[in-house]
Amino acid sequence: MFLGVDWGAFVVVFVVALAATAVIVTFFALGIRLFAAGATEAVAGGPVSAGAGAGAGAGGGAGDAGAAAPAGGGGRAGGAGRLPAAPAAPRSLPATVGGAACFAVGIAAVLAGLWLIVPQFH
Repeated sequence: MFLGVDWGAFVVVFVVALAATAVIVTFFALGIRLFAAGATEAVAGGPVSAGAGAGAGAGGGAGDAGAAAPAGGGGRAGGAGRLPAAPAAPRSLPATVGGAACFAVGIAAVLAGLWLIVPQFH
């Protein structure tokens, strides 16, 4: 016991906390990925390339005076970044249930942590 610290117990707590953090973050990321399933295909009227519409708005640049809008820009200023109205394919039921289950793991970890911290819950 160097400096009055039980280093073995300290290492055990550190390893358990590190492992729990990795598991919770992995389940959270997997839940986000499962909820995003089905929204990966291109949608008609969806996002346009960053170059489409450049020069169509005011202040397009020093050499753009009188220049026509590029093809595909449609005369819109700053058309980049438009979001599609709906995903191309709906999310499947297993992906939805799996995503909800992954988020439930995170919620359970938070509730278990609160149960461990608050003595009135014991």
